[in-house]
Amino acid sequence: TFSLLISFTRPYSHHLRFSIAHSHTYFAASSCALHFLSSNTMATTALGNSVAIVFASTLLALLAVGAIDRFYPGKIRADHDSDQVQRLLQQVSDLQAKIDAISSTGRDLQSATPSCDLPDGFTYASDFGVIGDADADDGPALQAAIDSAASNDDAGGTVILPRGTFRINTPLIVPGGVTLQGQGYGSSPLAIQFDAGASTIAYCGTDHAVKLAGHAASLRDLAVYDWPYTGCENIEAAGGVLVEADQTLVESVIVSNVFIYFFLGGPALSLVAKNNGGVGFGNYQNVRIRHAKTGVYLSADETSFTNTNSFLGGGMSGGGFESGIYAEGPGSCNDNKFYGMFVEPPDTDIAHVYVTGSKTNVRLHDVRLEATDKSLDRPIVIIDDSSYGNVMNGMLGHTHIQANLNRNPGIDLMSHKSVGLDPAPVNQFWNAAFKGWDGPNRMMPGWKLEGTNAVITMVDNSENLYPDHRVIHVDKLSYGGAFKLMSDQTLNVPGHDHVTFGVYARSSVPSSISAAMRYTSGSIISSGPHSGSGEWEFISMTALYDHSAPYFYFSITGDVELTAPTLVFGKTPATPGASLMSSSGARMSGTFTLGTAIGLPPAAELNTPYYWKLPKNEGNVFLMDMQGDPIRTIIRLNHSTADRFPRGTIITMMFSEAGTRVKNNSYIKLKGSDFVSVENSSLTLMTEGGASWTEVSRNE
Repeated sequence: TFSLLISFTRPYSHHLRFSIAHSHTYFAASSCALHFLSSNTMATTALGNSVAIVFASTLLALLAVGAIDRFYPGKIRADHDSDQVQRLLQQVSDLQAKIDAISSTGRDLQSATPSCDLPDGFTYASDFGVIGDADADDGPALQAAIDSAASNDDAGGTVILPRGTFRINTPLIVPGGVTLQGQGYGSSPLAIQFDAGASTIAYCGTDHAVKLAGHAASLRDLAVYDWPYTGCENIEAAGGVLVEADQTLVESVIVSNVFIYFFLGGPALSLVAKNNGGVGFGNYQNVRIRHAKTGVYLSADETSFTNTNSFLGGGMSGGGFESGIYAEGPGSCNDNKFYGMFVEPPDTDIAHVYVTGSKTNVRLHDVRLEATDKSLDRPIVIIDDSSYGNVMNGMLGHTHIQANLNRNPGIDLMSHKSVGLDPAPVNQFWNAAFKGWDGPNRMMPGWKLEGTNAVITMVDNSENLYPDHRVIHVDKLSYGGAFKLMSDQTLNVPGHDHVTFGVYARSSVPSSISAAMRYTSGSIISSGPHSGSGEWEFISMTALYDHSAPYFYFSITGDVELTAPTLVFGKTPATPGASLMSSSGARMSGTFTLGTAIGLPPAAELNTPYYWKLPKNEGNVFLMDMQGDPIRTIIRLNHSTADRFPRGTIITMMFSEAGTRVKNNSYIKLKGSDFVSVENSSLTLMTEGGASWTEVSRNE
């Protein structure tokens, strides 16, 4: 065996350091195998002497790599491994002697049994007497194993739970740093099957089955079951797995590949903070919940927080649900994120997702929400009006969302019953380009420039950050407090609860400018200030605003240059460089340029010399080209339905030659008399939406 192994391993000598470093573990395993053979005559006889020799020799081959240094000096660092090699050679010699004894006698060698010292690393619940037959109370033994793992540094912090159904009558308390590790939850995510080596905690009590009570406590690869059998038929648990922080912090909890089943008396999984406690930064992976009163419950009292926990995959289904995800304050219970989860009970008494509290929100990403049995008049998601900042996207099947979408613009779930809402990104500062500056009178359209404690000047256009947007310089004087720059109009859109606004600022004075506004509570709040870097920085903020007395301004306390202010309603990114113009209205502070097209006489072959057609959708100003014959008459314009302009369209016909007549009639309604062109004259008309036009003005 040595010769074969040496020949085989010669090309792989660079792996020897690893092999030597771990060969003591291989030796311990081989010793345990020999212990099995030597202490069990029936096993040895059944295998046969020759099979036993091959089995033991193969294990011995794992150790032979440790002797290669004897035959190939220098392949292993002597200063690191020489002592280990000598020890291994002695162990190989002893082990060979025992193999020879088995091969020659096949008899019980229990008197020469080698020790079986596997390295410590785990705490085995079986060593503490757990049975796993679903009848005996395994709670005390299992808790003893957990407590041992928490207090014994040599044993390690992971408790290995074998396969079986472990009935417990009192909650398991898993302290910080301890992991309870099972063997999986069986072959089905829909019901406990008690197969495939599953580890099931069967709780028979009125509290929570498992409590994770410290930093980095962990629950992995097992099922937690509200046990309904053998004397537990009328006992209902308060919940499944509880992460509770009472007057303390509990962070970085992990629950992974856990099946929580049949907790119809309370939440399957709860994260609860109270009395200045905090639950944060936990990780919950592939948690499968089936049949529960509530799937995931998140809560924080007024003094506490339950924040920034992540749920990855997994989901909930089955019956008995009042709610799938239930999050409530009044404390800070926000930024808890759910990724790729499904929530699809056929129905819920409250909602699949329910959120309440002014400091509470959830973030659902690529989540599937379905409710096949819910009546169409009942919402699948309810966001209380006090909650804002919720984010939801993914698939929404059946019914609708009940929420103030203006307070929750991040809800993008869409179905044939309801859709999310994104605010229009329209800049409400209509003179965002700072046009029309009147220096002598200290006036600028669209802006209030009250106070004498600042000198305002226009900066050269070469400093413009955005095309056509001027830069103003504010020289803050040393008296009178902050100078306020604000719109000359009261900006308020009752349909929106959020506002986002800001301005580009450049200053070498720290804290020279900040944005400020009246919050929904009535108090004044402000943004972060300019750093004084001497570079352009966007000074901005977004928040709920006070509808009763809206108030937005820029507070200036030092010399600063400003350009491209923007204000949009709704919680949406700012749009610097944009000016106000939309289908609902516009105010222009710059130049408004209209499209210009050519107006030609009717084609001769049409034999309709009085019926003119101006090109549609090519402009509002038409240069009338008379083709060398200005003595013409116009009685109708764009009379065919396909050629008509939309109602309210205003056009101007420009005549460079004299003599063209536009007749006053029922289709072109002029101010009492025909229009006859002179050189460089014009006629402006507005359409009524059909074939008729009305004069607006003329220049003869």
